Amino acid sequence: MSDIAIVFADGETLAFPAIADASVLVAAERAGNALAHNCRTGICRTCAGRAEDGRDVLLCQEPARQGFRATVPYRRADIAPASTRRAKINGFSRLSPSVWEIRYRLQFPLACLPGQYVEASFPGVSAAKRFSMASLPTAKEQILHVRDIQGGEMSAYLNNRAKPEDLFTLRGPFGTFYLRATGKPKLFVSGGTGLAPILAMLRAIERPPSPLAIIAGFITSEDAYALAEIKALAERLPLEIILTADKTDVAWPGLTGNPIAALRAVKTVPLAPGSEAYLCGPPGMVAAARHVLAERGLAPGDIYNEEFAHAGK
Repeated sequence: MSDIAIVFADGETLAFPAIADASVLVAAERAGNALAHNCRTGICRTCAGRAEDGRDVLLCQEPARQGFRATVPYRRADIAPASTRRAKINGFSRLSPSVWEIRYRLQFPLACLPGQYVEASFPGVSAAKRFSMASLPTAKEQILHVRDIQGGEMSAYLNNRAKPEDLFTLRGPFGTFYLRATGKPKLFVSGGTGLAPILAMLRAIERPPSPLAIIAGFITSEDAYALAEIKALAERLPLEIILTADKTDVAWPGLTGNPIAALRAVKTVPLAPGSEAYLCGPPGMVAAARHVLAERGLAPGDIYNEEFAHAGK
């Protein structure tokens, strides 16, 4: 057996030749195959898989050795080729002092899964920015959340130049951070604007057979947003809500601390084998949450995550 083999979540197997001095990801691409990836540096974990010997591996870093075999937690069909769409801004507003919401419409629909992200190019902004969509893929009006960062290009655009009917382009979808159609209990953990794809996932759930829980984390209680929407989701879903912020005021209805500490407060979703977790936020938060959940017995293949650097820059 000389070929590399990648086994997808539905059992389909992709085989391609090993290449000296290349990663598994590069070997797959040179053979004309697509595997999920993003940063290519081993940080984002989009390319994560499980090797035949039980190791968790990053395919952008794993050497393309003969006989290497690994499973990945997505179907080959989920890696749709990216396409470009034109869009127009319907409106934009602040959700909190640190978060903007952009509402827009597409020229043509963009097929994607709840939780995936796009690359958006706005007028006068030098490079495309990555945003996870906060809305259902089928919604007529789509939504992006943007962190307002002092000195950032997106912040300057939204604060000074943006107006309704502005044209911009989207390219996507990207990523394997999407809602899995399973009956497992589901835990969602977000930090800051990592809440956006979590909201998209929760909006997509209709009749969950098992409990759900969300930990929504913020830097300060003033930064918190979408609380009314989360509460409304809990009125139709078996959703336990845990809010937490590092710095709080007396009116804050949640916990004081970070999302990792708040894991102790989860009551409805077992932090144990058989549950799923969806994590989105800064790399440090995601890494710490993965570590804690793995210690509690969640299988690596049941922990899905998206890490980000703030797109406001």
